[in-house]
Amino acid sequence: MSTSKRSQNSSSRGWGSYTAFLFAAVGSSIGLGNLWKFPYELGLHGGTFLVVYVFCVVLVAFPLMLSELAIGRLGRESPIRSIAGIVKEYRYSTLWQGIGWLGIITGFLIFSFYSVVASWILFYLMQSLGGSLIDAPAEIVRHSFSALLRNSDQMILWHSVFVLMVVSVLSQPVRVGLERAVRFLMPLCAVFVIWLYFNLSDVGNVAAAKEFMFSFSLQNITPELVVSALTQALFSLSIGIGILILYGSYLSDDRPLLIGAGAIAVFDTLFAVAMAVFIFSIVFKFGLQANAGPGLIFQTLPVAFSQMPQDQSWVASLFFLLLLIAALTSGFALLEPTIAMLVDRTNLPRRAAAWLAGSVAWALGLLSVFALQGNQFGFFYFSKEYYHGYFDLFNILSTHLLLPLTALLITLFVSWVLPRTLVRETMRLRYSFTFSLWRFCSRTLAPIIIGVVLLLVLAYPS
Repeated sequence: MSTSKRSQNSSSRGWGSYTAFLFAAVGSSIGLGNLWKFPYELGLHGGTFLVVYVFCVVLVAFPLMLSELAIGRLGRESPIRSIAGIVKEYRYSTLWQGIGWLGIITGFLIFSFYSVVASWILFYLMQSLGGSLIDAPAEIVRHSFSALLRNSDQMILWHSVFVLMVVSVLSQPVRVGLERAVRFLMPLCAVFVIWLYFNLSDVGNVAAAKEFMFSFSLQNITPELVVSALTQALFSLSIGIGILILYGSYLSDDRPLLIGAGAIAVFDTLFAVAMAVFIFSIVFKFGLQANAGPGLIFQTLPVAFSQMPQDQSWVASLFFLLLLIAALTSGFALLEPTIAMLVDRTNLPRRAAAWLAGSVAWALGLLSVFALQGNQFGFFYFSKEYYHGYFDLFNILSTHLLLPLTALLITLFVSWVLPRTLVRETMRLRYSFTFSLWRFCSRTLAPIIIGVVLLLVLAYPS
């Protein structure tokens, strides 16, 4: 692809500012991965999970972020066309184009069940705003989540509302819809997090939460923990779904990739840890169990909220509002690559492409909604039985298999296939040590770690 063509694409559909890019990229990573999945994985495995997770972020996810942003800067198109353009220009095998397709399919599949989880957030947000959690009997609150899962009408309603919210933003041009949304939502999210954290000592047991979270035992490292930690790092930082390639394509050539990737990784990790401290502080304050699994946020925490004094009822509403903001920013990131692909390959107007992608994702999400009724199929994975049919299948298939597979192909393509000088020039890394460190992680450590995890996923669970 010629330099003039790249410059034209960058100016016509790029970010209005570097700040907008950072807001959007941080917003894509700060989502339900931090507020729903990270706390329940940490609750199941203890502080050992946090240590392994941080290692995975530093050694695997961060180098991969630089690789994806570099692909976007080189290609200046949607993930599929970016990689296709690079492959054509440098005469590589066309098989590498599969990376773009795999990433978009993965993100789209995640969005289909992600929007169902977001429907739970909307339901509990309405409950908290309406005062239904105030002084409610703990047993009733505890069973309200299982009752919601059996109520397909409620889930379809809120699933539809969430998809409409995402599509209504993404149907606008990038600078009008996505950029304005993240410029508003991300500072609001930061204000809410700071507010909750500084009021934490009044509503929770901070000491117990930190003791639980920051404990480490080498004996607790299991194959399942390693798989969960790596896939959580990839999922949380939006690796392998094409969004960082797309966001990188919107970024001008003179902007530093290292600072952007570093800011995303740091803010995402700090946000996840801060919210975990908040969640477990409340859980331990009211004597509840931390190892509740996926129901931690929607079963255990509402019980704690119901036992709070009436003058602290704002905590529940603010928490679920924060969850909704995080879900929206990640929802934008999951669906945007599909929309960009449709615009590039079919010449559909952006509005039509957004509604088409949203409609198909909504319909696919219905499979997960009805799977939660418990009348589909079950299977075993890492010696644990999963019985929510397509909901569990989509979750495990996308996050534990497709996500690391895409990540592996990306790190091999950028660090082994693309010319060394081209990659360094694209990344704008000034110091040789910095580039050498990235190259070692990307060429050696990341492929080995991801390869081991893929082997565990494919061989161990059976």
